[in-house]
Amino acid sequence: MLATEETFTTPLFLVVMDLYGPDALQWSPETIRLELEDDFQLKVPQFTMDKIMAAVSLVTTNFFYKDVTKFVEICNIIGGDEFQPDEFEPADAGEMLLAMTEALLIWPPDDDAEDTEFSEEIREYIRQVLNDEGILRPFDVLRLAFEDDRGVNVDSEYADDPEMFSAIYSMQQSKQNDLKGMLIENVTALTQQLQMLPLNSGQTEQAVQQLHQMVSSASVPS
Repeated sequence: MLATEETFTTPLFLVVMDLYGPDALQWSPETIRLELEDDFQLKVPQFTMDKIMAAVSLVTTNFFYKDVTKFVEICNIIGGDEFQPDEFEPADAGEMLLAMTEALLIWPPDDDAEDTEFSEEIREYIRQVLNDEGILRPFDVLRLAFEDDRGVNVDSEYADDPEMFSAIYSMQQSKQNDLKGMLIENVTALTQQLQMLPLNSGQTEQAVQQLHQMVSSASVPS
């Protein structure tokens, strides 16, 4: 799991916490890498380290919720893109959906809006990405960026034009189904990884149960 690009961020983070405890949250990336390489006698790839450090950032800072640049970086890393600190690469809807889903598992937001509520700048970024991708009915956690369902307004605007209304409705259903399919595929794979994770202490049952509920919810037609 440490050596493959297919491993999700959550199980990698759990491995580190299980082996080294909360002290590892204060370690440098190089220290974590050296400890893992010594314990498992393998070369830890950079993409694995990027995911681990993204998870550490989720736990130790509120950058994911307050800093739009960090939000995009973490979305890209959790989504599987190679981290390039000198280049800005926009995060698409699928990457944001996966990152926000794993973030809720790794470090669920609390009731302090000043700490774990998305800033208006991040909400605007999500809105712009969804708008660029033609997604008027945001799905699942992507709805956090909106105070209402924009699709309702669009439905009202084209209520007198059945042909346009039908075209927009079909397009939105297709885009939403694509996102749901991606979420179900990734969450199912993540669930399998958590179920086979060999932990010395701690359990993954609660996270697995949450993921099962997420898949069930996504599978219900909207």
